[in-house]
Amino acid sequence: MSPATGAVASAAPGEESPAGTVLLGRYELGGLLGRGASAKVYLARDLLTGESVAIKSFPNPRASGGAEEGRRPAAIEREAAILRRLRHRHVVRLHEILATRKKVHFVLDLAAGGELFSLVDASGRMTEDLARHYFRQLISAVRYCHARGVFHRDIKPENLLLDEAGALKVADFGLGAVADGGNLRHTLCGTPAYVAPEILSRKGYDPAKVDIWSCGVVLFVLAAGYLPFNDASLVNMYRKIYAGKFRCPSWFSPALRDLLRRVLHPNPDARIDADGIVAHPWFCDGASDEELARLMVGGHEEAWFKPEFKEDMAREMTAFDILSFSPGSDLSALFGAGPGKERVFVSEPAADVLSRVEAAGRKEGYRVRREGKRGTGPVYLEEESGGIVAKVSVFKLADAVCVVEVVKGDGAEAALFWTERLQPAVKPPVLS
Repeated sequence: MSPATGAVASAAPGEESPAGTVLLGRYELGGLLGRGASAKVYLARDLLTGESVAIKSFPNPRASGGAEEGRRPAAIEREAAILRRLRHRHVVRLHEILATRKKVHFVLDLAAGGELFSLVDASGRMTEDLARHYFRQLISAVRYCHARGVFHRDIKPENLLLDEAGALKVADFGLGAVADGGNLRHTLCGTPAYVAPEILSRKGYDPAKVDIWSCGVVLFVLAAGYLPFNDASLVNMYRKIYAGKFRCPSWFSPALRDLLRRVLHPNPDARIDADGIVAHPWFCDGASDEELARLMVGGHEEAWFKPEFKEDMAREMTAFDILSFSPGSDLSALFGAGPGKERVFVSEPAADVLSRVEAAGRKEGYRVRREGKRGTGPVYLEEESGGIVAKVSVFKLADAVCVVEVVKGDGAEAALFWTERLQPAVKPPVLS
């Protein structure tokens, strides 16, 4: 079972269950959802918000014996760095990273709908329209990941989950890779039935094209109910994959057959890419240009900039808030900065800080939007196109002390704005 699965499983016989344990005063652990070679995933409840989450737990590689018992530090750090880059409606979101002396915990979205593969198991196969529905969501996520320099390298139905509303979520980036200047990769990875032929050749491969191949295998499985390349002998199956020989069932439409031939082309140079898939007639069938554009836009800003508290941001912080800001329980620094989050302690009223932030935004020509019941934040600074450059929230720690949290948008422009304008506005003015 995939360690990112959303299907509830019971603990193994003789295994100590952590159910009821409160992790670092914030998350109450529930049942075991799944396990992998080095991680276990638990259902958990956020005691601050009451929402359910999934917690993926690894042996702490920095503890004594951690590297032998679980994954090496570099592997966990790579997966964390990848997840922190991604904010997309169809990618499982990493909320935070916590640690104890023995464990490292990833707090993730809970995929309450379970594995996409379970829908195939239940019905044998999907209708072409339903397969197209989920394939569109998959390509939206994969296209976004590639644009962010992230490659999954193990796309298969078991790693495609469903949220409680039935929307697809790509999960388990344990074999993921990050762009390094376009160099070919040589790491042998993936699941045999979904692996691309160029991986088998061991001459180097483009991880983006490998992901596209795996997406094609997934599409075939969803619409057919069985694998395009399969054999009792692993060697024979690999020969079929390497040759790109497969046969579509009689019920496939001509447009679907054409798309699959383009996606499952054994020559990666001739294989269709994500943009080509989005423009293909089968992919576009039944959807307006506006609907497709909305699906492909990503939606990562909605998740990353979503307010974590519905009430005013300048309220007094609770013990849970202080704990979440504590470097002892949040390992963000260990795994690198996320998509641009900064926290600054200030000794002045929240209104003064937010006023300076608004002035800095207007000076640069950004749209300024302040939320909160009494206009106390957060403040959003937006481009004319609607893209968010920064979100600034203020949390009251004591009468004369506040914590200012700045979430920066993507791109060089947002980074430059933080350095030259926003950082001086956030930090307390220097008195002469």
